[in-house]
Amino acid sequence: MNQLGGKRALKALVAVAILPLLAVAGCADKTSSQGSAGGKAAPTDGVLTVGLLGDIGQPPDPDVYYANNGCAIILNVYEGLVQYKNNLDKVEVAPRLAESWTVSPDFKTYTFKLRKGVTFHDGTPFTSDAVRSSFARRAAVKGGAAYMVEDVASVKTPDAATAVVELKSSNSAFLDYLASPFGPKMVSPDGVKKNAGSDNAQKYLSTHDLGTGPYELSDVQVGSKYVLSQYKDYWGTISPFKTINMPVYDDVSSLQLAIDNGDVSVSVANLPSSSLKKYQDNQTVASYFLPTIQSAMIFMNPSKDFFAKQEARTAFLQSINQKQLVEQVLGARSTPATTIYAKGMIDDGSDKQNITYDPSVLSKYAKSLPAGTAMVIGHASDNVNAQQMANIVAAQLQAIGIKASAQSYPTSQVFNWPNDPTKGPDVFFDGNNGPDGGSPYMWGHVFWDKTGGINYFKCDDPSTDADLNAALKTGDKALFAKAAQTYSATGCWMNLSYNKDWVVAQKWLTGVPESQNIGANELNFSMLSIKK
Repeated sequence: MNQLGGKRALKALVAVAILPLLAVAGCADKTSSQGSAGGKAAPTDGVLTVGLLGDIGQPPDPDVYYANNGCAIILNVYEGLVQYKNNLDKVEVAPRLAESWTVSPDFKTYTFKLRKGVTFHDGTPFTSDAVRSSFARRAAVKGGAAYMVEDVASVKTPDAATAVVELKSSNSAFLDYLASPFGPKMVSPDGVKKNAGSDNAQKYLSTHDLGTGPYELSDVQVGSKYVLSQYKDYWGTISPFKTINMPVYDDVSSLQLAIDNGDVSVSVANLPSSSLKKYQDNQTVASYFLPTIQSAMIFMNPSKDFFAKQEARTAFLQSINQKQLVEQVLGARSTPATTIYAKGMIDDGSDKQNITYDPSVLSKYAKSLPAGTAMVIGHASDNVNAQQMANIVAAQLQAIGIKASAQSYPTSQVFNWPNDPTKGPDVFFDGNNGPDGGSPYMWGHVFWDKTGGINYFKCDDPSTDADLNAALKTGDKALFAKAAQTYSATGCWMNLSYNKDWVVAQKWLTGVPESQNIGANELNFSMLSIKK
């Protein structure tokens, strides 16, 4: 069985510091109003400046890199066979380097008809052999997202434009693996062979690229900036931006100053929630709230005495005034989650989250506890929003006689909890997290299965795991929904809010919603343009 989570989980939580909690309220909400002057006119030199908050570390190898910041480069330099459809607030797989595909009824054979006339940046033609070699490289490198190809038994190449992927076992989520921003990207087989060295060209790809995307890597100054140049033979949309300049900012204040001065054209998912009003009142920029499959979540720790019983866990979740908490802390850009999976993963809404707000249940339970019973509410040390939520809930619990306190934890500690949940807090507020892709399996396995990677306290229900594994083989949405309801009934977890990406862009920039999809959390720069 494929194992999801692990390294991806670390990415999700570490990114909280620079991924403000944003929420869902339509496909591409945009706000702009009058206020401060400033900014600059649209560039006439073909340069788009994209601000990065925090350094990537090096140009990302698509089979190794597993963190949000690097996606700005990966998703513009490399391409996969498919992606999620742009400018849509639900999961829908769309073509990229594969123009069409068919899936066998048993979800074991995936046949892709490939786009013709595509070349890699080193001039190598893109053919079915590149699919075979790209999958093989990812398996050999064994990076964090290698699980996406570990079930591949073979890639047959009956002709240059057809790739037939045979899986070892049925997997209805395989297209979602491929559509993920961390999914397998096509890498030049000739380039890898030429620069293989002893590490499958990992060293080479730390300073170069071998993709098919609209831009190629042209300058690297680690810690300072990265530069992409338009690939002249790109098969798709050609943007007026010939150069993408990506300066690195070490702190939010300097990035905001650059936006205010017009030195940064666009910033994606970098600014803190506290800055929202500032940019709503700024007449030179526009704010976009774009769909994601990320949420704020609550994890309960059954290894702690307070939450050893399902009765206590459920009572605590019923005491959470979800609507008030989301509005008060996360703001108008967040909406309370009404489903157990991410928004829209189950089309008919049969994964409805049935946690009724009733604080009296916990108040009654608290009276049965010994005087001075304590509880620790944890949050990531770099997540201001989660900290605020933890403080609010702690104060509410103190009011009913529970000695509650909020405590911060570094991410290194958080991801050691699965090794020994007793070292964790009683409950943990996770400010922003999500799966690698849009399949219900990728969500449920990661958060609910004790082997999934982001089930911090290993609260596990074997029947939930069994239903998820069975649904993976068949794609049965009803079985996925059943698994969700079964796990929700354990009281171990709550989907708190639907989150969105906040993109701040100069007003002359167009195409922002059209350039982003629900899984990417980054923009396709080739689809951006200048307002006429």
